[in-house]
Amino acid sequence: MTSLPVTAVLDSVSLLLTEAYLGPPNPASTWFIDNEPDSGVLGILTNVSAAEASTSVDGSGETGTTIASHVEHLRWSLGMMNAAIRGKPLGEWSESWQVVTLDEAGWDRLRSSLRQELKTLLSALKSQRELPEEYLTGVLALLPHAAYHLGNIRQMIERVRT
Repeated sequence: MTSLPVTAVLDSVSLLLTEAYLGPPNPASTWFIDNEPDSGVLGILTNVSAAEASTSVDGSGETGTTIASHVEHLRWSLGMMNAAIRGKPLGEWSESWQVVTLDEAGWDRLRSSLRQELKTLLSALKSQRELPEEYLTGVLALLPHAAYHLGNIRQMIERVRT
């Protein structure tokens, strides 16, 4: 059995997180998303307005599920992994769903903050030589988590625009 150094595993994780959030680094070869530029989470959010991001898609009004709530949830999850890697305590999962509606400035800040949390995490992963097992599991869990929310957000964009 061949074993890989943690850096090789984290390089693969970083590649897949980049694809999920920014789009494929090499559009000719993708692992799980469309091969068009900007097909990751941040790319598909570029032309989403704050009004669209704040529109409930489940019919429950201001307390419902919105694009903004999913984006905040993703930002929070990346932020918690960044905190964990720095040895900080994790927050409560329910905190991640507090944002429902935003104005244009708040929406811009949220997208920027999501991008920054991703950048911070990718940088942290690049510098890791060892990673405790529970953090590796958490980092790996970020991949299906991002893919799940990418699919949800794509569907939500279609719903708020019809």
